[in-house]
Amino acid sequence: MLYGFHRQTVRQVLRLSRGGERLRLRLSNEYGASPIRIGAATVAVAAKGGAVEAASIRQVTFGGEKQTDLAPGAPLLSDVVDLAVADLGQIAVSLYFPDFAPIETYHYEAQQTAYISEFGDFAEAPELPVQQTSTSRYFLSAVLVESGPGSGSLVCLGDSITDGFGSTVDGNARWPDRLAERLATGGRLSGIGVLNQGIGGNRVLASRARGANALARFDRDVLSFPNVRWISVLEGINDIGWPETMLAGGQEAVAVESLIAAYRQLIARARLNGIKVLLGTLPPFGGAFEGQPLKTFYSASKERDRQAVNAWIRTSGEADAVVDFERALTDPANPSKLLAAFDCGDGLHPSDDGYAEMAKMFESAFEGLVAS
Repeated sequence: MLYGFHRQTVRQVLRLSRGGERLRLRLSNEYGASPIRIGAATVAVAAKGGAVEAASIRQVTFGGEKQTDLAPGAPLLSDVVDLAVADLGQIAVSLYFPDFAPIETYHYEAQQTAYISEFGDFAEAPELPVQQTSTSRYFLSAVLVESGPGSGSLVCLGDSITDGFGSTVDGNARWPDRLAERLATGGRLSGIGVLNQGIGGNRVLASRARGANALARFDRDVLSFPNVRWISVLEGINDIGWPETMLAGGQEAVAVESLIAAYRQLIARARLNGIKVLLGTLPPFGGAFEGQPLKTFYSASKERDRQAVNAWIRTSGEADAVVDFERALTDPANPSKLLAAFDCGDGLHPSDDGYAEMAKMFESAFEGLVAS
């Protein structure tokens, strides 16, 4: 059965790392097989729940038109919208679908509430008549904010740990969120935008239901954005952990050498575009999913692979900087496991406090790289 929206308005809230006076939306139907009609679109400053500040509502157009089609397999950029938003300000994007819009291109674990209306076009309504909510994000892939001269962006490429799985929904508690908060306080790193390109379940080398692998999506999720000057790469634990589980068979096992070769490719492709790379060590995952069907995600041999990957990240000197997330999150009494206070409860994903600690560790390494 194919699910979708029909004659409904979907309002999605997100927080901008950097504010500005003008912005534009990037929508996507990249996994869709047919055109999707957008009957109306607006952007506004978010209020509580699914409400927005009435005076801030701005109509979004596409080539000067209020309505447009999302072409199958493609992204779509809006016209520029004049809307003043502060650093760390929250906006709400409302999309009205007058026809059936099959849900094929979406972000499954957005950690943010999306509000879905009753039948009708409520894109310009300050209060949305909510029929249901979701914690996924639909068709909205980016918000581009015009910034001043001399600024730049950091793209955080990763899996569910960067995506913020296990963090408080609507709490903006993912580690890139916490990093953006730290950068917004001023100092040497102020003015840098933080783009979260984490996808739950993503892998560096293999693709499955959770999106194209990191090598395959690199151009779309990193190089397609303007003014990217740095990239953080924290990915690989799923390449190690997924094989020999219900998620992937033994045939998808990845050798440490193959993972290292993939990191080298990401570094080379970034540098070809003038982008500096920060590689993150893989956090511990001992005991991940104990007592659950995914309990084979962790094993002693997989732990050896993780340690080998981290040893290469720390000692190879091939990245521009290393962020030692393992050291930030490890239980000193049991180095294969997350510190209990930093564990969301599944042995793999950090808690809100763990994500905050990751942001602190990242800021320290990032500051050294920017200063160099």
